[in-house]
Amino acid sequence: MISPGKVLIFMKKKFKRLFFKDNGSVSIYAIIIILPIFMLNALLIDTLRIMSAERQIENAMDTALRSTMAEFDTKLASVGLFAYGGESADADFNRFINKQFYNSVELSGYENLSSPEIITANANFTNERNLVDYDVFEHQILESMKYQAPAQIGEALFTLVGSKNLNNITEEQVENAKNVSENYEKILELTEKRNDEIDKAVKEYKHYSAVFKDDIPNKIIGNPVTDNSKDKKIPSGIKTFEELIFYYDRYHKLKKKEELKDGEQQEIDNYEKNYNEDVAFSYYLNVIAGKEIKNALVGKGGSLSSPAKNSAKWYNKEIKKILDKGKGKSLKALESLYLDKSFFETVINNMDKVNKELDLATSVPIREILKSQDLTNLTITQLIMVFYVVIKKEKFKDLALLVKDAVTTKTTNIVDTQLVAIDDQFLLYEDSKKELKSEEYGAAKKEAKTSFSDLLNSLGSARELGNDQQVYDELEGIMASYNAATNGGGDKEESDRLQFISDAFNRFKEFVNFVHGFPEEFRNQLYINEYILANYGTSPPYELIDAESYLFKNKQGQFITYGYGSAGTNYFMFIKDIVLVLFVVNLMESMVKGGFAGPVGFLRAVGQAFIFTGKQLTNITTGDYVLEWQPFKIAQIDMTMPMFLRIFMMMRSTGESYNHEKLRRLQAVITKDTGVDLNKAPSYIEGNVKGKIKLWFIPALTEVIPNQYGNVKGSYYYINKKKVYSY
Repeated sequence: MISPGKVLIFMKKKFKRLFFKDNGSVSIYAIIIILPIFMLNALLIDTLRIMSAERQIENAMDTALRSTMAEFDTKLASVGLFAYGGESADADFNRFINKQFYNSVELSGYENLSSPEIITANANFTNERNLVDYDVFEHQILESMKYQAPAQIGEALFTLVGSKNLNNITEEQVENAKNVSENYEKILELTEKRNDEIDKAVKEYKHYSAVFKDDIPNKIIGNPVTDNSKDKKIPSGIKTFEELIFYYDRYHKLKKKEELKDGEQQEIDNYEKNYNEDVAFSYYLNVIAGKEIKNALVGKGGSLSSPAKNSAKWYNKEIKKILDKGKGKSLKALESLYLDKSFFETVINNMDKVNKELDLATSVPIREILKSQDLTNLTITQLIMVFYVVIKKEKFKDLALLVKDAVTTKTTNIVDTQLVAIDDQFLLYEDSKKELKSEEYGAAKKEAKTSFSDLLNSLGSARELGNDQQVYDELEGIMASYNAATNGGGDKEESDRLQFISDAFNRFKEFVNFVHGFPEEFRNQLYINEYILANYGTSPPYELIDAESYLFKNKQGQFITYGYGSAGTNYFMFIKDIVLVLFVVNLMESMVKGGFAGPVGFLRAVGQAFIFTGKQLTNITTGDYVLEWQPFKIAQIDMTMPMFLRIFMMMRSTGESYNHEKLRRLQAVITKDTGVDLNKAPSYIEGNVKGKIKLWFIPALTEVIPNQYGNVKGSYYYINKKKVYSY
């Protein structure tokens, strides 16, 4: 047995040899090299264990989130949408996490390497990312339709948009056709309104000119009197200047007699009761009539240089503006409808001259006129008044004759100068409106008016057939709960033909844009629209007079597209869009054949376009609901109601605001259909797990590892993981 003392001596010798002999230095170097390697290995082992634990937790979270979200709402799934439909996502998530870590056979065997422990596990939904959110909602629809939509669109649409003839029609051409059509319509409308005002002036002028052409020569001056009787008795009923002058001597002779014989007092009465200066006032009133003519031509308070609005000259200026804008050949046929400004200048300036001759007021007293017998500056009305004054006075017969001759001369000059000039202008006016007064124009105008009215009646009579207002009220309430600002649809029915033509061309321009931009430009919206058609589209009946045609249950797609909140209106607006597009195609095809040959040609083209559009509308709303359409000579297409709705959806889906409103309406319809509140239909879930793993070696070394998911506390490394999952 070796004593402790000997052991101690042996150990001292060994350590002394280690530090003081040459071969002992090798062991020191070995320790210096091995120790860091040992520490690095320890760090790597714990790092690998941490990484393994993180991966275990992350994989478990993936599995748990997927398993939790597997409880989707089956009602929404039936329309291609997915949202959580379970009772408690947090409980489900926690259960799936724990099952994987503590009840899983699959994890045994390698879990001893890391053996993480779960401290807490919870899951919650991000409320701002439910199906009401536009991006989430749109994303799910696009995912649902990316394979289905291309097959669903069908060959007919590609035939339509791929047609060379249709693609050759540019927006500029449509705009030009619109301008021509509108300008024709406006010019004809302005011309008729202008002519109505001029006709008022012509009617007044006929009475006005009759004063100078008939009344003054025949009823005031009269024909010379020949009375061969010896006594030259004054008969009853004398009225004219000639009669009063002829019996002038007899009258004054009787007036000087002290005693009158039988019948002589009657003669005096016959003479005196038929001359009266009040007749001068009656002709003075014609000045007022002359003002009415001027009012019709340039308006009250208007002038040649600045006519009042809605006067004849104002309408004429508006016609000129339109003609000047369309200087091309398209409006050349209407240039004859414009009246040159000389028409108004000639009529009004000459009327002013004539009116001066009917002025009654004079600054020269009658007694001075009688004394000087100067008639130079007196008007016709003043001369008439002077005549009736002097004819009653003795020794003024010569003056009466001078007055009569002056009235005759002035009247003749007016008729031969001013009235002839005015008559010539009115003849030119009558020539300018010959075509508008022709039987052909009347027939074309009547046809255009009747066909337009018939088409509107076909639409308007059916507008109130919908009787399911409560459904729309419910939909409006759903949208309001989704905080959606929906508008009234944006279309307005107009009974004015010009407005109808303008609306039609505006809608057709959208159609042209759709054709040129299809399908790449609007791919996402195209797929969304196909989703709407696949799940909430349009279905028969389509008859305009069948109340069933207007019900929401048959026309859900129309509500989503147009957005009206009143029963029946959405189908009505859909039909109106069909009519607008068909009308423009029919009208433009008439223009292509040879343009508009003047007012008659234009009205005939418009009338025929309305008639043909009405027939097409009948075809697609009765029978098998198919329109054999061949616009601009492209290959024939069998147009159906779903195809028209598909086109109109795309025509409208060009602005973010409208597309958002469309999605809101779609969400409301989905809620109405499934009964699921999309505000409570989450599709994004966030899982959070806190775990820990015991470190085997040196915890302090582990703290140098950069890691955003955890940290070291004591001998444990704590892991915090967050993960988001969506359908």
